[in-house]
Amino acid sequence: MTKKILLGLFLICSIGIAKSDITLKFLESKPQGVARDFYIWQFISDKKTSIKDAITAYELVFNKTPRIQKAMQDKGIATEMPKDIFCKNLTFEELKTQDSECIAYGLKLSDVPKISALDLEMIIQKISPSYPDLLIQIKALSSKDILSAMFEISAKNFGIIFNGLSYSQKLKIFDNAISVKKLEKLANENSPVFNKTLHNIILDSRFNKFKDALAKADIKSSDTNTFFLLGINEVLQKREARALVYFARSKNAAVDPFMRDRALFWQYLLSGNKLFLEELSQSEFVDIFSIFANQKLGFVPKYNIVSDFKNISKKNPDFNVSDPFEWQILKDNVFAISDDEEYKKILEYFKYEKTLPHLVYFLNRLNKYKINYFIRPYEDLIDWKNDDEKAMVYSIARQESHLLPALISRSYALGIMQIMPFNVLPFAKEMNIKDANLFDMFNPQISLKFGNYYLNHLKEEFVHPLFVSYAYNGGPGFLRRLLEKKELFLKGRKYEPWISMELIPYEESRFYGMKVLANYVIYQELLGHKLDLEKFLTQTIIYTKDKK
Repeated sequence: MTKKILLGLFLICSIGIAKSDITLKFLESKPQGVARDFYIWQFISDKKTSIKDAITAYELVFNKTPRIQKAMQDKGIATEMPKDIFCKNLTFEELKTQDSECIAYGLKLSDVPKISALDLEMIIQKISPSYPDLLIQIKALSSKDILSAMFEISAKNFGIIFNGLSYSQKLKIFDNAISVKKLEKLANENSPVFNKTLHNIILDSRFNKFKDALAKADIKSSDTNTFFLLGINEVLQKREARALVYFARSKNAAVDPFMRDRALFWQYLLSGNKLFLEELSQSEFVDIFSIFANQKLGFVPKYNIVSDFKNISKKNPDFNVSDPFEWQILKDNVFAISDDEEYKKILEYFKYEKTLPHLVYFLNRLNKYKINYFIRPYEDLIDWKNDDEKAMVYSIARQESHLLPALISRSYALGIMQIMPFNVLPFAKEMNIKDANLFDMFNPQISLKFGNYYLNHLKEEFVHPLFVSYAYNGGPGFLRRLLEKKELFLKGRKYEPWISMELIPYEESRFYGMKVLANYVIYQELLGHKLDLEKFLTQTIIYTKDKK
């Protein structure tokens, strides 16, 4: 049975990728998903691709991201564009004459308060039968008192309106007294889009009236991250007792061990109660919080770390590790195996040096992430200056791609180091590498070199691994602007640097920095260099002070 399953997997996967000459036929032959979207983006962006073929390819897109929409828009003639792109680029005067679907695509919520009553009535008549939520949003935004109107609609529609407003509009609308009871009612709907609105407001240095109202509310129905950030809001309001309540709720709502450990840590940080630290030290999951707890208490960690495998073949595996489509199909087929014994048997066929990341990826699912794998695949493919360089690269790659060579992200970051397409040619030029292309990023040897080069460049400016990780994820410009505000990593502020790590405005970068830092501590230890996490983190304050 296992051989039949495996044979089927590899027969399906034997579909090599041409690095050039992406054709419509090629795209149509590939499975739907992020990998094909990336190749469609390349195809549409090619000047040789006709508008007709570009439109056909666009219809194959799984997720119409801004990047792929921009490529389609750049092809030229507006009237030949797909409807969603055509409508989004119309002026309001042009848009109002279109049908309801086009209006739904193209109407900017931030424009609604400026639309005349006559035009609003015409739009409402067109959209009312088919777009009830949009109708509600338009009516709220055309109200004389937008803030009051927003608190009378659903949490979902409130969040959509908030996301559609310009920043200046948000500041103006919310610079008014907020009803605590109405805010509490919406928050307890536990709508993901409203929860995200709360996150954005809490992490913004403005919106003080909204945050004051939040501090007076008692929100009992939410998700773990929203409860946590409500706790952070209480910390900023210097209401530690209320913060502890929210951190307890965050812990109780947590499914992800990282979120659970994070909430436990903050219960300790605020209360000083070592019972929280002792509970945290029992975590089987590696993160900066469980590392801190065990170092602080002098305990041997309960978490299990595996960094090496025995009986791993040096031969080539039966599939191309650099082919994104092979990886997509292989993953989907392996995950489709419901029988645990068959699943375990299949994993035997991934015990090759080149497929160690794939083996670990599948083992994580089997072991439900209760084993922490810190492997260093492809380590001998490049030359390293020192162990710090190696620890940093693998810390980033583990978080970026699970160390998988052919991974493509939804933003089209590529390969084991998730290099952004716009960085490939500039990096190649600086590294004196000729004839580099985007598809080279699926080669682990090349991708590791590019990632290592970029990390060394970032280290020169940002020094500390935490800041380097923020810059790698969000871009150096993002981090420069953040530090120039002088609102984070402040000397003398209570709960630093932990509070600043929680106030990074972009969620992905916020968690990314914490997770990369944990990876870095573990990889350094595996390489023979033990770091004191608490002392190591204090260097972020010193670094920021020096930069100012």
